[in-house]
Amino acid sequence: MWKAVAADPDEGTRPRGARTIIMTKTDDGQNPNEATRILLEHLRRQRPGGEMPDTDHASYVGEETGPKADDDPAPLWSSETTFVFDRSEVHRQIRLLAPATESHEEEPGAAHLPSEENTRLEKLRWLSRQDPAKTLLFGTAQMRVRLDVLRRRCPGFGSVTDLVDRAVALSIHTKTPLSIPPLLLVGPPGVGKTHYSKALAAVLGVPVHAWSCATNSDAMQLVTGHPTSWRGSRMGHLTETIVDSPGASPVFLLDEIDKFVTHWAEKPYNVLLNILEEENSRALLDEYVRVRFDLSQCIFICTANDLSALPEFIIDRLLVVSIAPPDRDDLIAIARQIAAKIIEPLAPAVAMPEEAVLARLARGNPRGIARIVRLALGFAAADGREDLAIADVDAAAALAASEPERLPMGFVMPMRKAEAESARKGDARNGRTLPNERES
Repeated sequence: MWKAVAADPDEGTRPRGARTIIMTKTDDGQNPNEATRILLEHLRRQRPGGEMPDTDHASYVGEETGPKADDDPAPLWSSETTFVFDRSEVHRQIRLLAPATESHEEEPGAAHLPSEENTRLEKLRWLSRQDPAKTLLFGTAQMRVRLDVLRRRCPGFGSVTDLVDRAVALSIHTKTPLSIPPLLLVGPPGVGKTHYSKALAAVLGVPVHAWSCATNSDAMQLVTGHPTSWRGSRMGHLTETIVDSPGASPVFLLDEIDKFVTHWAEKPYNVLLNILEEENSRALLDEYVRVRFDLSQCIFICTANDLSALPEFIIDRLLVVSIAPPDRDDLIAIARQIAAKIIEPLAPAVAMPEEAVLARLARGNPRGIARIVRLALGFAAADGREDLAIADVDAAAALAASEPERLPMGFVMPMRKAEAESARKGDARNGRTLPNERES
């Protein structure tokens, strides 16, 4: 049996106050995990900030130790947390920028550094004060109850809810962290893909961070950050968010990923490989702070309208779920939920619509239903009524559907007018009389 013993070093061979851990054979029946605990405790004190490395406990103990006995001491770090970055990497980068300073205190920037590197040094000092340990997400029975409610609220997403429910059941059964593969929800506009993704995050009890790929102009800034050689460089949005997150499994929502177009010199989908491939996400290098981050526990949900717009290597790394437009019964249930959400803060001045009114509301898509309900409430209030009528819904739908004539810019003629003008000229060539009225 091996035993860990703390011994003072020979004088003159080590710095003052240093101690050495000696592993010696013993026959006193000491638990092998006790020797490991002493060694790890000694290593913890020597690390900046006192954090433990993100390493599996079994790799220290070895295969011969066997399972942990009931009387074994508690591990030095919780099995329900993980480290999303290594603080020693942060201190190493600080020492490279300002080797003569200590990284534990707030200090002015180094005078010899350019302004960009001074800004980076401040960000590294901020990062050195953050806690790298994040809580892991485990499945619970309460999650399954909430998922059942979500299944009824969003019937069109039943296949996604069932997938997550099975993942929660597996987590409960194996007592391991919840694992959900990167998802791609594909469906026509207005079916509620974004709404469902945010509702799923609420059911799991984790924050959701959404980015619209249609309006994002820089994929590197979103994922990996920029090196300081770039003007306006900064830390990546995803890595900065995971540092601020209380847990290791926030939901990252990449909305309208099929419209992900940035500047001409960048291939944005290549950048996404850093997070959609599990092995890459375990050691995602932030180009700005030059520190690796572990995003492997994060939940990635993407939405798209057109699957054909995505490259094959991205589709291959996502679990694609097609979301069909809701049928009539589903639309009535959705209309009831939307109306209840809008009317609840207005009660008792406004009553919940009857089934016939809900059926009329269900003729639109989920996004349009909310707009029509609000407009219809205005028609009812103008008549001094608490209840919505079918006539209110029809009037609101007609108002929502009406569009003003879009006048062209410059000398471009609208298509309908161009066709009419062409027909008139053809009649003239055929000997027919042109109308006296000129086109305005």
